Parts: sequence; structure tokens; C-alpha cells
Amino acid sequence: MLVLSGCAGKGEVIAISIPAKRVAAEATARNPGGPHVAVTVFEDGRSNKTRLGVRTHLFGGESHFNLTNGADPREATAQALVDYLVKKGWNVSFMKPGATNGADVTISGKILELSLDAKSGFGSTEIVAKNKLVLQAKNQADGSLVRETLNGLGTDSVFWFDPKDGQDLINEVLERNFDKFLADTTIEGKSLRLK
Repeated sequence: MLVLSGCAGKGEVIAISIPAKRVAAEATARNPGGPHVAVTVFEDGRSNKTRLGVRTHLFGGESHFNLTNGADPREATAQALVDYLVKKGWNVSFMKPGATNGADVTISGKILELSLDAKSGFGSTEIVAKNKLVLQAKNQADGSLVRETLNGLGTDSVFWFDPKDGQDLINEVLERNFDKFLADTTIEGKSLRLK
């Protein structure tokens, strides 16, 4: 059974969702006095844009990780930030390219690394997720910028690999980067500033 399962699925595409699940927009009403924040589609500065990563199987062969339904990593990562900020009670929306919506703060980003890799061995699979992201917030009131480079790394070891393990790990790494961004910034009136 172990031999058969170690070879199962070689060559397949393993779908990963970012964000893992959508957050209801009603949460934005919790902070009506704060700035209105718009998050734009991020840039993709990854060296390999064709996939998220590779799962190496126990007895040889590879499968590839990619976003569910061919989703665009630039939009998916930006949406993950929107959902994260909604959960934190921010007044935030996703802004499509070329749109205007009168936001007080516009957050853009560049993905330098977004990867998920898994390597199966005897009795375990080692999973590694990485994210390097540059976030930039532009304050409309004075044109000032807040810019930060965030690095995230997560590892996990599981006995029996399930794609959800990888999905949970990469979303956790993204959320930790967002946590750091919020910890390093503060709201002053309708603007975002570094602490």
C-alpha cells in the first residue's frame, strides 16, 4: 500500500487556494472612523511565474503546485491582504487596475517570492512555504509613502500528505507577513505611518 500511495498522482497539478477562504465584507463596518484603504493588484516579480512549487514523490517523479482554477497570484495575494485587513476591522476594498475609488490610503505590492514545495520520504513529507513581499502604502493626504519588505518562511512535517497541509502553510506564511506589516505601522488620522 505504501509503495502504491508513494507513486500516486505523479505529474498532476495540485490546486492551492490563496486566500484559503474568503472573508465576509460586512466586517468592514467595525472601524467606520479609520481611513478608507484600497489594495491594488500586486506585481509579480518571481523568477518562475509558471507554478508555485513542486511536490517530489517518494519513489520518483514530481507534481506541481498551482493556484486553484488558474487564479492569478497577483490578484490572489492582494485579495489575501484585503481579507486579512477586513478580519482586523479595517475599511478596505480591492481596487482593479485603472479604477479610482477615493481611498485615503492605497496599498500596492510586489511579490518577490511565493512558493510551496513538498518532499516525500519514508514516513513523512516535509513541506516548505516561502513568501517575500514588498508592500507600499501611499497616503493621499500628503503623498507620503510607507514601504516595507517582508520575508516569511514556514515548514511542516506530516506523516500523510494532504494538499490542504500545503495550502494552510502558505496562507499562514502570508498572514504572518501581514501581521508584521500591521505591527510596524500605525494609523494617524486618515494616513498610515511607520511606527
